[in-house]
Amino acid sequence: MVQRGMVFAVAAIAAGGCGVPSGGGAELVQSVVSKATDIATQIGGPAGYGGSAMAGYYDHTPRMMGFVDSDDLAGEGATLTIVLRNESTEEATFHLAYFASYRGSDQQSEEVVVAAGQEVEVELPCSEIVGMGSLNMPGSVGCHLAGGVEIDNSMAVPIFLGMDFACDENQRWEFVLTPDTEDLDLDADVEELILLSDGFVGHMQFGGPLGHSHRGSLMGSHMMMRRSETLVEVEAAISPRE
Repeated sequence: MVQRGMVFAVAAIAAGGCGVPSGGGAELVQSVVSKATDIATQIGGPAGYGGSAMAGYYDHTPRMMGFVDSDDLAGEGATLTIVLRNESTEEATFHLAYFASYRGSDQQSEEVVVAAGQEVEVELPCSEIVGMGSLNMPGSVGCHLAGGVEIDNSMAVPIFLGMDFACDENQRWEFVLTPDTEDLDLDADVEELILLSDGFVGHMQFGGPLGHSHRGSLMGSHMMMRRSETLVEVEAAISPRE
């Protein structure tokens, strides 16, 4: 598993910190903050992205997701590579979703067909947020099989620019359709397929929202969620990469 460089700012507007974005691009920055915060509030809990494994997520990402000024936004011309891996026995169509503020206020999407047992690399424009299905709707369809079975995006936790990834770093970020043999979603069904993301893994370990730094200044390892067997199982489900 590639360890990301995760330097980002978390600021409670009412409590100082980095404060409200200012400068010529303040309105655009604030719109990205609002969108990212809306998604962040839906990570964790029984009905949120990542389920109960993500409990406590938003406690460590209040009000601002690291988008402080225009330098923190996605830049035109840069790219990032997403790997979509299909570990099922049937062809699957992944509903890849991303948000790049310079392309407008709505999320963009791509439908990517991946054969059974194969993976496909997709080069996206640099984006502030990347996920599956509807970015602000845990439980929406993240991919579907050729036979019509739909797989939701609940365990495919979205990834955020600056917190999980940077563009043009020659790294790959992965979403994988895989059998839920370890019952990671805790629904007692170990035969179903689920979508997992690098974001799920990243947000469960040091360097994610539970142990992060603020603009390079170490905030400390305030790891509020247990690093349990679940994390080991998720890491095993997503293959190591150079």
